[in-house]
Amino acid sequence: MKINTRQCNWRFSLLAVAVAFAQPALAEERQENGTSREEEVSLSATMIKGDVLGQATDEEVRTYAGSRSVVKAEDLEKASVRGLDDALQRVPGVKIFDETGTGVLPQISVRGLYESRSGRVQVLSDGIPLSLSPYGQTSLSLFPQTLATVDRIDIVRGGAAVQYGPNNVGGVINFISKPIPKEWENNLAERITFYEGGHQLFDTYFSTGGRVTDSLGLFFEYDAKSGHYERDHSDTDVENIRLRGQWDIDENRSLSFGIQRYDADQDLAGALSKKDYDKDRRDSTRNLDRFEGDTDRLWGTYKQYLGSIGFADDVEFSFTGFGHHDYRNYYVGLDAARTFNPANPPAYLQDAPRDYRVWGLEPRLSFTIYGDKVNQTWLIGGRYVREDTEFEVYRENLRTGAVDTVRDWDFDTEGKATYISNAISMLDGRLTITPGIRHERVHQDYSDAVTGKKTENLDDEWLPGLTMGYQMTDEWFLFANAQRSLRVPQITTIVYDGDVSSEVAWNYEVGFRYTPLPNLRYDFNLYRIDFDDQILFQDGAWKNVGSTRQQGFETELFWTPAAMPNLDLHASYAFLDAKIRTGQYEGNEVPYASQSQFNVDARWRFAEGWTYTLDGLYVSEAYSDDANHREENATGSYGELPSYWIWNTSLERKFKLKESELTTSVGVSNLFDREYYFRGIDTSPMGRQPAPGRAVTVAANYRF
Repeated sequence: MKINTRQCNWRFSLLAVAVAFAQPALAEERQENGTSREEEVSLSATMIKGDVLGQATDEEVRTYAGSRSVVKAEDLEKASVRGLDDALQRVPGVKIFDETGTGVLPQISVRGLYESRSGRVQVLSDGIPLSLSPYGQTSLSLFPQTLATVDRIDIVRGGAAVQYGPNNVGGVINFISKPIPKEWENNLAERITFYEGGHQLFDTYFSTGGRVTDSLGLFFEYDAKSGHYERDHSDTDVENIRLRGQWDIDENRSLSFGIQRYDADQDLAGALSKKDYDKDRRDSTRNLDRFEGDTDRLWGTYKQYLGSIGFADDVEFSFTGFGHHDYRNYYVGLDAARTFNPANPPAYLQDAPRDYRVWGLEPRLSFTIYGDKVNQTWLIGGRYVREDTEFEVYRENLRTGAVDTVRDWDFDTEGKATYISNAISMLDGRLTITPGIRHERVHQDYSDAVTGKKTENLDDEWLPGLTMGYQMTDEWFLFANAQRSLRVPQITTIVYDGDVSSEVAWNYEVGFRYTPLPNLRYDFNLYRIDFDDQILFQDGAWKNVGSTRQQGFETELFWTPAAMPNLDLHASYAFLDAKIRTGQYEGNEVPYASQSQFNVDARWRFAEGWTYTLDGLYVSEAYSDDANHREENATGSYGELPSYWIWNTSLERKFKLKESELTTSVGVSNLFDREYYFRGIDTSPMGRQPAPGRAVTVAANYRF
């Protein structure tokens, strides 16, 4: 394995800084406060008033004017959860196309909106865009997020388009980091996953952090994955290193910040032909395919409470800055016809290195105007983002060694967004109506060093939105929202002649949350997405000629029986009707959109420190092409995808020690080894992509 000395020195420097604070601060805090672990409080950045995401607390979710789900820490910690994408598929309306079982390269679809590498999902990490290019390339072809570093996941499927954009047609997914402890603590954790066939995958996590002074908290994390997942040609090596801080300057001002280094190197087993799949679904015939990538990220948010200014009260201001430099490359074997057919031997090796430099600034101002019967909370904000992308493709002839430059593209993107919303509260705060509007202006420049061609694209869109939340009684909360969403043209769609503009959609939701008892809650929502102006390649150019309609309902039930307070039950069901509305296949089902998705899970806390969980997931069949072919073709590029039922289970034991805690667990994913598959993904688009089979995970976490 190649060792980069500069990177190692940088990493060990971070570790030294973090550990240097650990023991003195730990001893000082425990000596001064004598606080038990149960009484500890975490340092967390305060959210500006009017922010629709907030901290994803139970109360915020219950009164949010749109469909929303939260995957909590206890769900992420289950040994049967293999990665973040695995945890997400327990959420109604979210479908995962699991390529590796490691979570390194997630394939996420929300409400039938699917594109390779999660290209139609707005994904954030603590409110910061996670995609390589928030405007020009929304896909997560590098995913610098690991399971061990996440505290919970906030999935907002409606009502957030005004504040969070672009690429929010299906909503927003926000990965929320573990909070910085107020008292210094350390964590050592190890997860080992055993696959049939003798493969193992190791996940090692270490963190240390807490309050250095009365006002400053630091938190260092190191997370590494290594080994092999289930299939042959699956070597995996991932490192995620982060240092985060929270500085409460005084009672009115705070600064949160972070720095991250992420490296990933993974062999990709790829899709199989039907013949090879039937022979051995754990095999790989694409032994040249692999992925590598790394990123350096930096972010910070300054917040200040200004009090009353003129007519406005509770005035708050925040300023967020972020930047990252990313590199990623996919190596892919092609046959003599330069196709991805897994049944044919490779004749070429193609690699596609891409380099991204992105930085952005986002100011926000919030204030409230109080009246006798009506209060108004205004939120005014903007975002400025610059993106520089180098997009290259090389192809090597394996017989002669000759290398051709297929593409040498350069893209410069400038995105400017402004937004304003007003949360109008009346009826003693029980009714809140929030109109808002967002304006996006995006300028893209493109040049091709191979052909000498240059072009540019300018897009200008107004995106109105309206949400309503009504606490009708203590038990009933009603909501409705309508919003216009968009995704700007991606960098690969402006390289040909043709005038393309943003893909736009109107999203509508109506629903309720019913909480008749503290231990019982039922959620229900109806939605419709009219997604027009989708960009398709037609007559030698990209054009805004596609249109689909996604509609359906989602429902969830949370119940802790009064007679069994140690038993938590949860079930959800999502129904999706997704249709193509234009072109030759008008009226057909949208590819990869399953009509039904059913989840059920139970958590039983028995004896002292013991917890048992069981969960099941059903996903119905789906087509994989616009023509809705049921029969699979010879290359496996289309054909109906099977339905599947999978079950997972885990057992956990916590040991409370004097000033520490040890948690051990064992879990089984895909308990009954259900065999199912997806259609080939991204760099391996032909054939069957086997879904992960049964795996056993043992884990231990020592907190001290």
